[in-house]
This record gives sequence, C-alpha cells and structure tokens, in this order.
Amino acid sequence: MLDQWLSPCSETKGETKERMKEPSPEKEDEMRPDKKQLMAVLYEETKNEDASKISEVKSALKEKETETRNEQQQDKVEASKQVDREISKKEDREITIHHEVFHMKQNTEDGSFFPTEDISSEQALGAQLEHLQTEDSTLETTRSVQEKLKIPSLEESVTPAVPSIRDTTHPVQEQIQIQRLLESVIPAVPSIRDTTHPVQEQMQIQNLEESMAPAKTTAEVTECWDEYVAPTADGGESGSMLLLSSLLSNTQTLLVSGQHDTQTSWHFPAGPGLAEEVQCPLWQFPALSYYPPIEPIVPFEVMWRVWENVDESATAAEPFPFTKASMDFTVMSYNILAEDLLKANQELYTHCPLEVLDWSYRCSLLLEEIKKWEPDILCLQEVQENHYHEQLYPVLSQMGYTCVYKRRTGTKTDGCATCYRSSCFFEVSVTSLEFFRPETEMLDRHNVGIVLLLRPVVIQGSEVKAKGSPLCVANTHLLFNPSRGDVKLAQLAIMLAEIDSVVKSCKAKGKHCNLILCGDFNSVPHTPLYKLITTGELYFQGLPAWMISGQEDQSYKAYCHRLFAPLWPSSLGITDSCQYTTVKEALKSQNQKSGKGQYSHEVMLQLRFCPAACVRPLDLEQIPGVTDNTPDASRGSQSYDNRFRRTISHQLELESVYKHILPGFGNPEVTTLHSEAAATVDYIFYSPRRVLPRDLNAGDLVSEGLKLIGSLSLLSEDVLWSMRGLPNHIFPSDHLSLLAKFQLDLNSA
Repeated sequence: MLDQWLSPCSETKGETKERMKEPSPEKEDEMRPDKKQLMAVLYEETKNEDASKISEVKSALKEKETETRNEQQQDKVEASKQVDREISKKEDREITIHHEVFHMKQNTEDGSFFPTEDISSEQALGAQLEHLQTEDSTLETTRSVQEKLKIPSLEESVTPAVPSIRDTTHPVQEQIQIQRLLESVIPAVPSIRDTTHPVQEQMQIQNLEESMAPAKTTAEVTECWDEYVAPTADGGESGSMLLLSSLLSNTQTLLVSGQHDTQTSWHFPAGPGLAEEVQCPLWQFPALSYYPPIEPIVPFEVMWRVWENVDESATAAEPFPFTKASMDFTVMSYNILAEDLLKANQELYTHCPLEVLDWSYRCSLLLEEIKKWEPDILCLQEVQENHYHEQLYPVLSQMGYTCVYKRRTGTKTDGCATCYRSSCFFEVSVTSLEFFRPETEMLDRHNVGIVLLLRPVVIQGSEVKAKGSPLCVANTHLLFNPSRGDVKLAQLAIMLAEIDSVVKSCKAKGKHCNLILCGDFNSVPHTPLYKLITTGELYFQGLPAWMISGQEDQSYKAYCHRLFAPLWPSSLGITDSCQYTTVKEALKSQNQKSGKGQYSHEVMLQLRFCPAACVRPLDLEQIPGVTDNTPDASRGSQSYDNRFRRTISHQLELESVYKHILPGFGNPEVTTLHSEAAATVDYIFYSPRRVLPRDLNAGDLVSEGLKLIGSLSLLSEDVLWSMRGLPNHIFPSDHLSLLAKFQLDLNSA
C-alpha cells in the first residue's frame, strides 16, 4: 500500500523530485494543498481542547516567519488554486481520500500507517458536507482560512534546513520526516496543513493520471491492483462503483474507468506475458447477506380425505352401453357422537383437548362438513334428541332436507335421523323400528332403525320430468356390547326382514327396488355378521358370541357364550331367512276378514308333519307316488322351533362401498377411534347394478341396481393419531363420515 501511494509521485512529477532533494518538514509543508487547510480549520473549530496547543505553537513560530513569508505565501496560493480546480472535478472521490490521509499516521520505524482517533465520524461527515456545497464556497472558505492563518512559513523555522528538501529523492525518508513533524506539531493548524501537503499532492497526481491514462507500465512496481469499475447512469466518475479488484504480479494494469458510458463487458489480461486481452460479459452479482432472502409464504391446506372415483374398467364388462337417462346422488352416513354418551364415557377421550369436546364447537364443524359435501341422503346416528330439534333440524330444513327422526327406547336420549333432499326424492313410506321386544328375553336392548322408501324424481319447474325405480334407504345403530353377538344378529334380522318386506311390496307392483343400508353396525370387516350381509348366509352353530362382531378377542376366557339353533324364538315372527313369517301375514289377513280363517299353501306345508297330518284318512285313495308315502313319525314329534336351521340367510344382494384396505398402502381403513381402540364399524351397503334378461325368448336385457361412481377416502389409524386422535379440530366426532356417490336409471314420467 505504501508503494502504491509513493510510486506515482516518484515516476510522474520531476518537479516534485527537484523540490524534495533534502528531507525537511518545512519544505513539505509548502506543497500541502489548501484543501487540507480547510479540513484542519474545521478540526480546530470542533476540537476545543486543541485550541490552547495551537496558540502555543503559533507564538513559538511567529519569531521565525518573517524571512520566508512572501515566498511561501505566493507558492501556496498558486498550489491552492491548482488543487481547487482538480477538486471540483473529482470532489466526491477526493474528499474520501483527504479524509483517509488526514486520519493516518506513519510509524517511523516500519513506515506503516494507522488511523488516528482524534476526529469522530460525525465530525468528519460534517466537514465533508460543508465542503460539498459549491466550488465557490470552497474557494472562499480556503481564502478565509489563509487570511486567518497568516503564519504559513512558521513551520519552516522548526527545521531550518530548507535547501536540503530539493536534494532528497527517497520517498520513504520523506514520509518519515513528514510523520515526525506531524507528531511534533499535530495540534498546530498551519503545521497540519503544510505537513500533509506532499501526500495530498501525490494522491492528486495519481488520481489525475488514472483519469487520463487507461494504462501505465511500471518496471519498478512489484505489485499492482486491477480495478474494474462500472459507470453510473450519468457516466460520471464520482458515481463509479468498484466491481472487481484482483492482485496481479508483474502484469499490465488495465483500468476500465467510469468515463466509458457504453461499457458492456469486462477486460482481463491473458496470453503469454499477459499481453493479450480477454473480453467477458458483465455479471450480475447477487446482494450478499448473512440471512437468506425472505420468500413469501403461500398458505396451503392439507387435504386429509380425498375423493376417489371408481375405476371404469370394472364396469367395462357390461354387454352393451345403456343410453337411458340416469341420476347421480350422494349418500352420507355419520355417527356424530351424542354429548350424553361422551360425558358418560369420558375415559375414552382423555387424549382430546377440552375445546374440541364442547358440543357447540363440534356442532359447528359438523354442519360445515355437511354443507361442504352436500349429500342428497344423510343418515345420522347418535343424534341427541334436544340437539336435533334445537340445532340440527332447523339448519337442515333450511338446506332443503326433509328429516325423519327416531329416538332410542328406554332412558337413552339419542337416536337415528334420516334426511333427504325433497328436490330429488319424494317419500313413499317410512317405518321406524324398535329392537327392544319385551316378549323376547334376548331382545332387551334399546336400539332402533329407520327404513325409508323414496322415489327419485327429476323436477323442472313444477313438472316432474322423470322418475326412477324406488329406493329403500335403511339406517340403524346396532348394539355395542362385543360379547352379545347373538343380540346383534337378532337386531340385524329384524332390519333385514323389514327391508325384505319393502322390496316385496315393490315387486308386487312390478317395480324393482334399489337398496341402501348404512349405519353403525359395531362389527369389524370380514366377521360373521359382516359376511351375513355381504354373502347372504351365515352358519352360526357353535360360534362364540364375541366372534360375531370381532370387536374384542375374548378367546382367553375360560367360558364364553356360544350360539345354537334356534337363534331366536318363533314368537319374534322372523324366520331364519330374515323374513317375516307367513303365519304372521295370515293372521293379519284373518283379522281383516272376521268369521273366516284362511291359510296359505306355505302354512299348510309347515303343518304337514304335525300329529294330525300323520294319520291316514280311511277313505283316502292310494295313488302310487302321491298318497302312498308314510310320514316320518320321528320328524312329526318335533316342534316347529326345533326345526330352526343352523344357518341364517337373506335374499338381498348387498355390497360394501368401501374395501377396508387403503389402496397403495395396505393399511386397514378406520372409521372410529378413541383411546382404547380404532376399527371400522361403519358401513354403506348397496345393491349393485346387475344386467338381467327381460325376456328369455326375445333376448332383451335390462339393468337393475345402483352403479357406484366414487367415495370419500378414509384414513388409517397412524394418520388419525398424528392429528391427536378423534375428535379433533377438523373432525368433530369419534367417527369419520362415510360418503358415496351412486347412479340410477330414470324412466320418463
């Protein structure tokens, strides 16, 4: 750095060499620019503690100023004018350099510089701002300082060897002498002004050469810096910004100054001896910062449950495409967790925050979920009676639903509710079922169900344009007790018998009836109760009662209740085929026609092995193969109840919407979760579409049933626990809602 400051002065200005042949601080003071005098005066005014020292130096120097006053005064005025003209061209850059020179001290031992601590950054900034106002004000300030300081030659008397300045040519010794003089008379303003003059003049000369000459070859310099600066918008040098500084050894220095207004690239030395020049385009350097740039945060919502469409390839096996008009509708089944049941089983929800257990909070989330999916048919379980009448029904009716509610018998306050959109369906019949039968010992539990027969319609204005096949919608909530599988089967049989009765009534009118059976069955998939619904048959003889639903594994118990035929007494009026007995229907018809008892063929077949039927009439003609058969006496001695088969079955073809395994993961689906268990117990069963021949002779085909279009995906247990279980801030119940979309055919009205 010392070579960079001193070399230009020794190479470019011969006049300076002649005047500096002998090291003397007095001669160096002559060559100080008047600009530094201004800085010293400002320093004098801001530093009150130095005023006393300056006055002492002035008094000591006044005795020796008379000999050289005229000569030094004239030289300094001329130097001041020349410096002022150069300062006006590079005012911004000069001030920074002057400030640095003014605050640097040279160590007399090794020639290094270090900053002084006399002037604060605020005071230096103030001095710079005052100097930058105008060129005229700078000149006037300089003259005023010169008039004020009328002792310019007093410094020469401190070191009387004036002629020796011109004899000295070594720049390092010159700087050492300057530093010694600065240390000896640092408070004196004239001494400061004159002592800093040679260094300032060297910097001025170097700046002028840099602005005028694009390149300069120096043999004596061992190190040089390549400075590449980008011009400002106005092309001025004062606004130039340093882009790149690279240290090169014994190379040619290439300077791209701010005067090139059309600079579009950088120039680098290259080739043998670095004599060639390489041109590179300008690069845009990013702003360096310790902290990474702040990126805008885009809010996102986690879609916990997504809609899944059914693969169309599964329905591609249809013999021909049906072009009949169709109607799409959605069905939702939802156990919403009654508040009374929550309070009665608080140990199941210790993992939940208290705010998510509050009914008002859960009710708002429940209604938001219903409004989001807008199902056409809504089947709810565990609906508390007061909540239904006060909160749910008013909102649902405003949404266009017609609702049917059935409360549980006994002291229970909750029940089931089935709602449908009156714009899509109109009601044909409704049946409320009570599973509590006091005449039957095993049916002592207060569970209920609703069987609703609807007719799909397409209404335009006030006119019905099309109608669909009747739709039977059944909604129930079976017993929870895992140990009483026999009770669950009996309750399910009552439900299936009522559905069968509705289907038969539609067939009697020549219409096919589509089925929807949904609810909370308190039974896990692929257990005996589940298989009875999906396959239509169950062999129950000897099965443990807990195994029917599969909720708990009670095989560790030494004794467990097992199932044997008959599963329920005949007084229930339901056969092992989950149908109402024809005897019951016959009695109904007998009551309708008083005075006459009529028995159907089915009833007579059931009585064919009674004791009276085993006695052959005397006048009966014997016909081979017809009347020659002898009834089996052993079978005739058995009662009707003992002939209950060891299997139960039904004639309804039902299929589950959900497959109970998450696709792609293999984890089981979960519809309910609490602190003790997580399982699938909620289902939507439906009658799938079948293609049947209408007329065997004509070969016509007809489609019956519902086509499944899609369903709302369920979640696994680990995902639900990552949400802190159920209920939570997203799902308001300990059950997840089930949602499916179906398609049915329409007929013209």
